[in-house]
Amino acid sequence: MRTELNLASHPFGRNRLFYLASAVLGAALVAAALFMVAVFARSYRRSPELDRRIEGYRRQLGVLAQKQALLDGVLRKPENAIVLEQSLFLNELLYRKGISWTRTFSDLEKLMPPRVRLITIRPQVNADNEVALDMQVGTESREAFVEFLRGLEGAAQFRSPVLHGDAPPTENQPLFRFRLTVIYDQKL
Repeated sequence: MRTELNLASHPFGRNRLFYLASAVLGAALVAAALFMVAVFARSYRRSPELDRRIEGYRRQLGVLAQKQALLDGVLRKPENAIVLEQSLFLNELLYRKGISWTRTFSDLEKLMPPRVRLITIRPQVNADNEVALDMQVGTESREAFVEFLRGLEGAAQFRSPVLHGDAPPTENQPLFRFRLTVIYDQKL
C-alpha cells in the first residue's frame, strides 16, 4: 500500500521566533517577580523599626490622653464650673468679635436683590467652630426670596443655607418673612 504525503497541507512552521519571544517574555516576568520579592523582603525587614516607632507614638498619645483627662477632671469640678463657663463664654465672645460687621453687611449687600430686606441678623458659633448667621429677611414676593437663596448658594463665603420657617404678610407686617441660617466664611 502506498500512502501519499502532501507536504503542502502541513507546511513547515516558523516556531523558532515564537519560542524565542516566549523565552524573553518569560525571563522578563521572572525578573519582575524577583524584583517584587526583593522589595517585599526589604520592606519586611524595616517593619520592626516602624512598629517600634508606632508603639512609641501610641505611648505618647496615651500619656497625653491621661493628662487631658486629668485636666478635664479639674475643670469639671463644681468649684471650677463657673471659671469654665466664663472661659467658654469669653472664647465665644472673642471669636464673634473677630467678625467684621461691615464686611458681613457688604457681602450680604452684594447678594441681596432689591426687593429683599434684612430684618434681623445674629451670629452664632456652632459645634464645629463655624460662624452661622441666623437671619430673618422680608420680601414682597416669594420669588425674590428664592432669588436671594440662589445668590447665597452660589457665593463662595456663604454655604449650607437652611430655611427654618416663613410667615405670610399681615396687616402690621406687609412683607413675607423668612427665617434662615447660613454658614459664613468671612475672608479676612
